[in-house]
Amino acid sequence: MSTSVLSRYRTAFAEALAQALGVPASEIEPQIKPADPAHGDLSFVTFPLAKAQKKAPPAIASSLASAVKVPGLEVAATGPYVNARFATQPFSSEVIDTARKEGPAYGHGDDGKGKTVVLDYSSPNIAKPIAFHHIRSTVIGHCLANLYRALGWKVEGINYLGDWGKQFGLVAVGFQEYGDPARKEEVGHLIEVYVKANKRAEAEPAFDERAREFFRRMEANDAEALSLWQQFRETSIRDFERIYSRLGIRFEHIEGESRYQGKMEPVIEEISQKVGVKESKGALVVDLPYAEGEPPVMLKKNDGSTLYATRDLAAATDRYERFQFDKALYVVAKDQQLHFKQFFLVLQKMGKPWADRLVHTYFGRVQGMSTRRGEVVLLDDVLDQAKELARKKVQENIEKGRIQTDNPEELSEQIGLGSIVFGDLRHNRTSDYAFDWEEVVSFEGHTGPYVQYAHARTCNVIRKGGGAPASFDGALLTLPEEQALLRVLARLPVVVREAAEQYEPSLVARLMLDLAAAYNRYFTAGNQERDKRILVEGNDALRAARLALTDATRVTLASGLTLLGIPTPENM
Repeated sequence: MSTSVLSRYRTAFAEALAQALGVPASEIEPQIKPADPAHGDLSFVTFPLAKAQKKAPPAIASSLASAVKVPGLEVAATGPYVNARFATQPFSSEVIDTARKEGPAYGHGDDGKGKTVVLDYSSPNIAKPIAFHHIRSTVIGHCLANLYRALGWKVEGINYLGDWGKQFGLVAVGFQEYGDPARKEEVGHLIEVYVKANKRAEAEPAFDERAREFFRRMEANDAEALSLWQQFRETSIRDFERIYSRLGIRFEHIEGESRYQGKMEPVIEEISQKVGVKESKGALVVDLPYAEGEPPVMLKKNDGSTLYATRDLAAATDRYERFQFDKALYVVAKDQQLHFKQFFLVLQKMGKPWADRLVHTYFGRVQGMSTRRGEVVLLDDVLDQAKELARKKVQENIEKGRIQTDNPEELSEQIGLGSIVFGDLRHNRTSDYAFDWEEVVSFEGHTGPYVQYAHARTCNVIRKGGGAPASFDGALLTLPEEQALLRVLARLPVVVREAAEQYEPSLVARLMLDLAAAYNRYFTAGNQERDKRILVEGNDALRAARLALTDATRVTLASGLTLLGIPTPENM
């Protein structure tokens, strides 16, 4: 895969400035910033040079601008800034050719070749439904996995199920009391049983103790208890996989806390030797200095059963032994920050040389998505409702002649999924956001359907134009709308790297919004002025150039949406 067009020009500008100043290019490149669009595309400020050169910054800038010559860049001074603007050619052809040549891999790279990243994401609990609050871990994790794969990393995506603990005791004893054996493979029935058992356990200590006793039997490898647990686990996983399939998500590994059953004593022994342990209210805790009021890292409860902190410590060690990872991301809500801070600290105190490769990739909450009675909102129900709302909009547009599709059902599903996934990923990962049905499914504004519609529009223009041309003259793309669009297209390879480095899918989502808006402005300009039409009449060369630009836009929208995990309909 080629170096991005923007990166090549940035490097060439830095090298030319460095040569004129007699310093290494590595000193200059970090100082190259985006320019004020009125003055160019790249900018270098000369204030830091004033003291050494004993000259005013504008004079330094003027002298540098005269000395710097870079093919394809128009260099000029504006006050203390040395600005560079991409010349119409070869920039226009380079951007379009790169996107069209790389196709679905546009924006990808080999930065991570030979490296491995472990991604722990989604991670629902067995015998409970995948609720809407799982959406953030699931889609953020999926997008990050896509980004790292696109950059050449080997991705080990792990759906680390909550499949061990007292809740299985609750399901088991609840099933004994309320379950229908004929429905033991229905996840909905298991949920009903769990809800009843949980309520009873809160009100009846003896029933709660029965659940604890069942879990102790599981930890003691009781065959009957483990057999029942295995049945519940398989039932849940089948239901989970149906929803993941709908979202287009595939994990390299579906594992759970149960994997570490019987493997925790060596970890506890190692912590005891290297860090220290102590007893606290009958429980075994890691002997660390704790802040006032800070809960300790518990390794065992007072009844001897283990906790998820113990299993996380065992899992981290196991994952490094299996994958020799260069990075391990835990895509888990920000309210677990203390847990991960303590968990990473224990590994550091244990002397694990890879402990600094672990990252808690936390995210904010979704607000405004709950029922009046405070019941859990199921992810499946949200996807169904999104599809239904999309179906109404699709039908309206079919009746008005705005949409032509042979499969309105499939299109409604694609738009529904796009609205929910994009509605999440466009927000900063670490921020809370308010869910708004009217907003997420709109065909206008900062939404998934808006970007999907832009992609479908490019496909439609290319069809009407008789297909994308094999060759074109980029020098003809001189309209301000065309040059603005080209600059957005060129950003994808840079943004993909930034999004992976910052664990921030919203950077890609926002670029897609910028791209959709830039293309729509270009398309609309053609509706207002005939000579700006993409399918301009009477000028075959100009028509070919504009179709090639449209094709590069189609490729870039498809690549970005696919990285986000969003379908790319060709008719809308």
